[in-house]
Amino acid sequence: MMIGKMIMLDPPSFKAFLEKPKSKLISQLIVFGLGLAYGAAGIAANAGFIAGFEGDLLRNLIVPLIFLFFGLLSAWITKIGLTVLLWAGARGFGGPGRMAAVHRAASVALIPGILALPLLTGMAVNALTIVTMLIGVAWMYLICVRIHETTQGFAGWKAYAAVLAAFVFFASIYYLVMPTGAL
Repeated sequence: MMIGKMIMLDPPSFKAFLEKPKSKLISQLIVFGLGLAYGAAGIAANAGFIAGFEGDLLRNLIVPLIFLFFGLLSAWITKIGLTVLLWAGARGFGGPGRMAAVHRAASVALIPGILALPLLTGMAVNALTIVTMLIGVAWMYLICVRIHETTQGFAGWKAYAAVLAAFVFFASIYYLVMPTGAL
């Protein structure tokens, strides 16, 4: 219920979440669920490749487990990266940082990223998936703004600017490491 309110950008729910004793566990469970979703999307996008393995053990167990493992790893790394970027944006705009609080709340910001999975996995590349990805990124941005308002005490423009700086930095790094054919 609280996570749903956070996704719907309800400001008091962010503070309530961070004050909850089990927020660290809930945050870890969100990342675990997202990792499984990333892995499942990878399996679905590569079903033809996986079906090409001759051995039943490889095709039905080992390769899908590898995809799930890398989905979990991707979700975990993404949460760490988002945490560090939000922390840096907060510190750059004069906030206290509070990395532990940002780290716990960052997992909620990753949830709308599910909307980008069809495009990012290559499962479907069309106008609809591009629009859903953009909606997901915009939604993540707004959740991150709420995280800054709650954890850093930023008001209005400062929260938006700090998150924008973090997102622009991420986009520039993403652009640098992506192969040119994927852009």
